[in-house]
Amino acid sequence: MRKITTLTATLATTLLLSTGASAGQLALSDGFFATAVNGDKVSVHADAVTLSQGKQIVTVRYEQNIIHNREQNEYTVSKPMHLVFDAQGNANYTITKTEQGVALVSNNQAVPVEVLTGDAVIHRALAL
Repeated sequence: MRKITTLTATLATTLLLSTGASAGQLALSDGFFATAVNGDKVSVHADAVTLSQGKQIVTVRYEQNIIHNREQNEYTVSKPMHLVFDAQGNANYTITKTEQGVALVSNNQAVPVEVLTGDAVIHRALAL
């Protein structure tokens, strides 16, 4: 009976560890904060969010504080951007700001991502 209990505990632990290992992460570069992953709210104070394998929709915003001089600064926050991409197993991703918008990178390689904002989200949802 003791062998069965030990075997069951070992299998349960292995299953738990393998499930956790399949999750990836999206690191948020300076200025970015996530508000939701696949519709589930996340802490806006997190430096990274956990991803499951498969299609992901991560909602992010970008904030920027430009200091012109001691008396004047410009603080802006972007409208929500919905990043749609396929996450692979336990891969780690990073989002960064580029001159063209945003980029998603994993293992120093660009990851295909669709960035939806404003009315594009509604039109995309209606097209499904």
